[in-house]
Amino acid sequence: MAKRKETAIEDNRQVAVYTRKSRLTESGKSVEIQKEKCIELARSKFDVAESDILVFEDESKSGFYADRPEYIKLLRKIDEGTIKSVVCFKVDRISRRTVDLLNLTQQMAHKDISFISVSDRDLDTTTRTGKMMVALLSIIAEFERDIIAERIAENMHELAKEGRWLGGVGPLGFSTEKERKTIAGKIKAVSRLIPVESEQMLVKRLFDLFLKTNSITGTANTLNEEGYRTKKNNKFSTDRVREILKNPVYATADDDTWSYLTSFDIRIWADKSAFDNIHGIMAYNKTEQYKEIDPDSTILDPKYTHKKYDREITEWIVSVGKHEGIISGEDWVRVQGILADIAESWSSRPKRVSEALLSGLVKCEVCGNPMIVKTESKRYYEDGTRRYRYECNKKRIGECKDSPSVPGRPLDEFVVEQLCSMSANDNAFSIELLNTGNTLQAKMKDTQNEINVLNRRLAQIELEIKNQTANLRTAPDEIKPEIYADMGELAK
Repeated sequence: MAKRKETAIEDNRQVAVYTRKSRLTESGKSVEIQKEKCIELARSKFDVAESDILVFEDESKSGFYADRPEYIKLLRKIDEGTIKSVVCFKVDRISRRTVDLLNLTQQMAHKDISFISVSDRDLDTTTRTGKMMVALLSIIAEFERDIIAERIAENMHELAKEGRWLGGVGPLGFSTEKERKTIAGKIKAVSRLIPVESEQMLVKRLFDLFLKTNSITGTANTLNEEGYRTKKNNKFSTDRVREILKNPVYATADDDTWSYLTSFDIRIWADKSAFDNIHGIMAYNKTEQYKEIDPDSTILDPKYTHKKYDREITEWIVSVGKHEGIISGEDWVRVQGILADIAESWSSRPKRVSEALLSGLVKCEVCGNPMIVKTESKRYYEDGTRRYRYECNKKRIGECKDSPSVPGRPLDEFVVEQLCSMSANDNAFSIELLNTGNTLQAKMKDTQNEINVLNRRLAQIELEIKNQTANLRTAPDEIKPEIYADMGELAK
């Protein structure tokens, strides 16, 4: 014990405290309580002043994803090796994803940084038992996260019955306001939609234009020409117009919307009598949003790509909202029919083969976004094909005004010429590419053999850990330390 204390005194690195409160649920310890307990433990265990304790706080962030602002700052400190320990209230505050937590503790071990939990006083990664317990607790944390997500999905049904707005930025035509209500004996903040008259006039204009033109592009162009802008003050794109037209929040709950929704066998948490020709529709479970790990993501520099897709209408959960509808049910249903016809005509239309070779491959030198092919009206090349150019896809909606357009065929011909010169058999680049390919192929074969051996060893270790876990249930107390030590070595 004396030796450990002397080592701690000589180590002048700082101690880091990390706290997090999930956006998935309001239950659990608040960030302030977590911080207080963690600082108290850090001061007593390491005998450091509060000024030598670095605090990282993430509020309303999911523990399943690593791209949390304060967590990333903590990772930087770990990478620098300027801290000697990370203290958290509970293991799942650091991460609810097993692989991330195990990789992190491994990185910390390389830097001689310990990981200590307030709730699990025996959890200390400086010991073999502590390392094993981190692995077990991380699996439990990920399991708990999945349970929480399932509960939220179940609670959605209850919220749907009340027709409540679940929070976040309101759709075009509405702002949001929070009010306190007593629900099941508890006072909770409840969000509701507040009409914004100027925006609602814009929504009505958008629907009116579409019903007159039957064109999403025409509607977007007219709105932009008339000076209208989205809620974020951007020009209207076809995607934004389509999104507004499909949103049932604008539809009035009446006989037309009732007939339309029931024809799809949608779960409607309201009686027919609630469709009073006054209030609007509230639909839940319309989209699926998630994050996907970016190929460039690393342990110390986590990156994710946000993904979103529309669910089928049969998966919606529908109720009558507290807000008033903007568009009559008859008009909204007509719009859905036109949108369906447009989608069907596009899917059955023969795909035009573009003359352009580099569509989607050329990047804008200003903003880095892909450039699309823009054909030039009544202008043709000598062989009779229409002229085209590459243009930034953000320039169309006014978000990248300085991006230059690039003549299409000259760029294509230049790229083809360069590729042809590279493919010549006596070309130095071609020879180097061939040699590199052969070398990589040989290395890949060796690597795959190594992976196969490691996978077999991993399966054997997992089986041994499982067996030792079962042994713990019946082993005498004097034998358990040896089992823990063995499991620690296996986990390592």
